[in-house]
Amino acid sequence: RHEFWRIWGFVALLGLVCRNASAWFVEPLSVRQLVSWALLIASGVVAVAGARQLRAQGSPATGIEPTTALVTEGIYAQVRHPLYLSLLLLAAGIWLKDVAWGASGWAVAAAAAILATAWVEEGELVAQFGEAYRAYRRRVRAFIPGVV
Repeated sequence: RHEFWRIWGFVALLGLVCRNASAWFVEPLSVRQLVSWALLIASGVVAVAGARQLRAQGSPATGIEPTTALVTEGIYAQVRHPLYLSLLLLAAGIWLKDVAWGASGWAVAAAAAILATAWVEEGELVAQFGEAYRAYRRRVRAFIPGVV
């Protein structure tokens, strides 16, 4: 199930945060730091939009999971996995705080686990929603509209 990979994604994100915590506010006006903050803010915006849409239309039993209705409107009309996209943006933003080998390892581990989560969840969604999800998958990209 996708929860296994998602847990590893959060573990890797935690490792990345711990690894880069000391560099969080170093050279706050450098280009690297400004891009980092932009990615972190984008991560929050995407997460809020995705969670709100999922909660409003996904008919979750509790929280935002598991959904009982396929959500294809709002941000879900642009990307299939906005919540995982927000985690990828978060990882990139944290990584940019201190680009080093150790941080890069944690960032790659986080991205791999998040992508694995989405891939496994795709199979679960096909099993749950069938042809409706397959048609949605053909129309809407997973993470970046028009690209991936």
